[in-house]
Amino acid sequence: MIQTSNKDMDTNYGMEMVRATEIAALTAARLQGLGNDEEILNKTRAAIVKTLNRINIEGTVINDRFKRREGIVQLPATIGGGGPKTDVMAIALEGYHSAADGRNNVTSFAVIAQEDAIQSVPNLLMYKLVVGPEVGNVIDINQPPIVNVKRTARALRKYTENVTVCILNQARHHQLIHEVRSCGARIKLIEEGEISGCLAAISGKKADIYMGYGYAPEGTMAAAAISCMGGYFEGKIFYENDRDKSMGKEHGITDFEKIFRVQDLIRSKEVAIAATGITDGEFLEGVRFTSNGAITSSFIARGKTHTYRKLETRHFFDYKPVF
Repeated sequence: MIQTSNKDMDTNYGMEMVRATEIAALTAARLQGLGNDEEILNKTRAAIVKTLNRINIEGTVINDRFKRREGIVQLPATIGGGGPKTDVMAIALEGYHSAADGRNNVTSFAVIAQEDAIQSVPNLLMYKLVVGPEVGNVIDINQPPIVNVKRTARALRKYTENVTVCILNQARHHQLIHEVRSCGARIKLIEEGEISGCLAAISGKKADIYMGYGYAPEGTMAAAAISCMGGYFEGKIFYENDRDKSMGKEHGITDFEKIFRVQDLIRSKEVAIAATGITDGEFLEGVRFTSNGAITSSFIARGKTHTYRKLETRHFFDYKPVF
């Protein structure tokens, strides 16, 4: 008889997770475009904590990018109503500046994984390359951007000029953008929401490859999505000085040239990810309010079964959702 590890997740937490991202999305959507980025971030983080606390797990919170940030609602060290020990990641509001301004590509994410499965990473910049399963591991983070674009084109049997590269519209990417343009590839610039940009590349619907610098915790979230949905990821954390290297050591990282792949960041197939769109993005539609509630667009994916579902949910309420 096959023995099941004590750390295996015997329960599919997908629907409980998506309820948490839906409530976070509904909370943020009601404050969308009002201009107060700290208020929308804090209220959304409080909402996702309240909902995640109802799941029957004892979840250790990993990779909170706002940990110990003054003025920001803090996620607890452990989350859930009690039960199997798990790892949890929650990005209640990716793209909170865009949310406050009413711009696109704002999403809420949550991940639950087997205990000790998620690699803890410092809150530092990480250079990332993300492609879908049709491209696979032909990309190489040590190669120039043009090489990776051309390899992606060959894998997809496309002309280079028909490849779409998703990049964050940041000053640090000026040289990267120039290099990609020099080979004739199409560029999709996004202001925020790099996880959604990665998902667009994984699915191949609105981009073929994502590349550029974002934060390491977002890289771990993207790796969780790939673990469930397929695709390929490489990431390299940028350590600017000894202080940054000390931060890396606090997370058990001693190889400062390490190229992280999915299996390094998500060390088990016992993982599930959920997300709900807040404003229209590269992968999900945003919240749409109706005369008697709202409609949300979400997805749930699970690594163990390699299943992925998109769902539209209709929420019925008068003035604001009750949770």
